[in-house]
Amino acid sequence: MLITFNDVTIKYVDKNILNKASFTINDTDKIGVVGVNGTGKSTLLKAIMNIVPLDEGIIYKKSGLKISYLSQDPQFNEEHSILEETLNLSKVENDFEAKSMLSKLGLDDFDKKIKVLSGGEKRRLALAITLLTPCELLMLDEPTNHLDIWMINWLEKFLIKWNKALLLVTHDRYFLERITNKTIDIEMGSLYMYDVNYSNYLTLKAERLEYQLAASRKLQALLKKEAAWAALNPQARSTKSIERLERFKQLEEKVHETKELISNINREMALSSKFSRLGKKTIILDNLSKEIDGNVLFKDLSYNVSRLDRLGIVGPNGSGKTTLFKTILGETIPTSGTITIGETVKIGYLKQEDKILNSKIRIIDYLKEFGENIETVNGTLTASQLLEDFLFSKNTQYMPISTLSGGEKRRLQLLSVLITNPNILFLDEPTNDLDIYTLELLEDYLENFKGAVIVISHDRYFLDKVINHSLIFEDKNLFEYTGLISDYITGAKTKKKENIQKEKVERNIPRFTSSEKKEFDTIEEKIYNIEEEIENLKNETYTCGTDYQKLIDLNNQIEEKNILLNKMYERYEYLNNINDEIERYKREKYNG
Repeated sequence: MLITFNDVTIKYVDKNILNKASFTINDTDKIGVVGVNGTGKSTLLKAIMNIVPLDEGIIYKKSGLKISYLSQDPQFNEEHSILEETLNLSKVENDFEAKSMLSKLGLDDFDKKIKVLSGGEKRRLALAITLLTPCELLMLDEPTNHLDIWMINWLEKFLIKWNKALLLVTHDRYFLERITNKTIDIEMGSLYMYDVNYSNYLTLKAERLEYQLAASRKLQALLKKEAAWAALNPQARSTKSIERLERFKQLEEKVHETKELISNINREMALSSKFSRLGKKTIILDNLSKEIDGNVLFKDLSYNVSRLDRLGIVGPNGSGKTTLFKTILGETIPTSGTITIGETVKIGYLKQEDKILNSKIRIIDYLKEFGENIETVNGTLTASQLLEDFLFSKNTQYMPISTLSGGEKRRLQLLSVLITNPNILFLDEPTNDLDIYTLELLEDYLENFKGAVIVISHDRYFLDKVINHSLIFEDKNLFEYTGLISDYITGAKTKKKENIQKEKVERNIPRFTSSEKKEFDTIEEKIYNIEEEIENLKNETYTCGTDYQKLIDLNNQIEEKNILLNKMYERYEYLNNINDEIERYKREKYNG
């Protein structure tokens, strides 16, 4: 045993972050820590490092235990060089070992001063130092933040081979599945230990929730019985057992806690944007190029964003992914080429490092700056209801933003984009600092989103689930890839340009049937017309006055049109995928 928590309680203001938590870390454990942002995952690690005080309980540590800890806010001597600070803090004497680790994490300029590093570079430096430091317990708090996909793939292999204890806070679900053998789940102050990896943890957690739900029903039945007894006339009440009244109070609190736990964990994402109407013309890139200080980031890029596009932008740090976004959105000027954006396009843009400047503003007031309501397929949601769907309770909504964790702030920024009802989403590293549950909410939202999604991300699981093709920056080239990103990174299904000619011989040439070609040529016009009809019917409902029968008839027509529209969307997506294959084949043939 390396570490034992014995009835540890940690409070923040009036909230129990940990409530009588007890568990043990052994020398062969690889433990993943999961939970909603703000539940205390980072606090757990800080408690082990004596950074936060305990309100109750005790933490026992093995005598002389060596711990190497990666925090989310590393501190350095800003005047030192990268290599100098690495050698000082890791205590590694071998320059070669230090340089090798730094190079794997994209820090090749060893003499570069720390004071000129970006936030992402500092995080990678901290990770390198943590991995180099000799220890018996390795503790990593969100180690994949600011790593590109190739670095993450390397880190995963490194940790799989790690033969000592590991305590890992991460939202990377592939990490949790492949690396860990135990899972700690923190929920509303309670800590649950599962002796299994991520996928098996999900199964066991579902079983636990079902049991808790059944227990909650029993508690409610008991509460009703006790409530009836407690409500007897005042004369009887004066002679009632004090112990029984106390039991009634405790039972009431227990039912409330259980119901809150079940409702929070079982809350499903009902949010599916009604979506602003998108015309035929979306975003068209024609021979787009961008060069900075003689460095060509991308060249002669032509791309037409389809109405239901699911496109990933993937590449090493500094390759030009965010610059591509900024160029498309007019924040920086292209070196050459043109960008055409349709009149009906309404862009929602989640930036990578979008800071909330006024941390004193209340959460609800911040969101209302972007919109009071969001239109969904199931009706209108207020800003408050939207916050609740993303796990900001009514009480939390009126607290200042300064009380939120980093992940909670990122979740709030995401909502500020969604509430504007966009029809094309640009998401730059949306998974940074988000907990797994919020990621699942976002993935569910994107699955039902009736517009285009273009996303920069290093999260392989997220990309595999959300996108169906990618533009990949590699070796200063930008090329298209269709398939799972995790397969591409591992080389299982790599489709590089030198292999394309061979593939042409081996695969069938994609083509439309004559009827499909005719249907594809007209389907966008049909979708546009149905959307117009729905808008006209909605406008007509506003003039119904007290003619309720007419209002019912109009709503029935709108519902029928929406059903037809969803079928048309599905058909369009199918036909558009075929068209994408045809266009891709043509480009490959031309380039070949």
